[in-house]
Amino acid sequence: MYGGLLGFMLSRNPSSLSTGVLYGGGLLALSTLSMKIWRQGKSSFPYILDQAVLSAVVFWKNFTAYSMTKKLFSAGLFSVVSAAMLCFYSYVVLSGGNPPPKKLKPSASPSY
Repeated sequence: MYGGLLGFMLSRNPSSLSTGVLYGGGLLALSTLSMKIWRQGKSSFPYILDQAVLSAVVFWKNFTAYSMTKKLFSAGLFSVVSAAMLCFYSYVVLSGGNPPPKKLKPSASPSY
């Protein structure tokens, strides 16, 4: 979301702003829902998977822009940040998602 705002401030391109707000807002909404579900002790895997797909789309768009322009700032920088996010979400998806919070896990020993 801030990437779109920064891109708009640097290039004065309205499509940069709308794209950044669209994808950034989507990632923010999905991450908020994911955290809410996770805190309830439920699986947030579908939201994490959606975030991974959305970050892959953002990476592809940024990498394509960098490939065409060869500008290190901002397309190259955003490509690196998008790739890092894609790696993070890929790790979480491949590891099976986030485990439930420790306070909600059933305890093996009874408490007295």
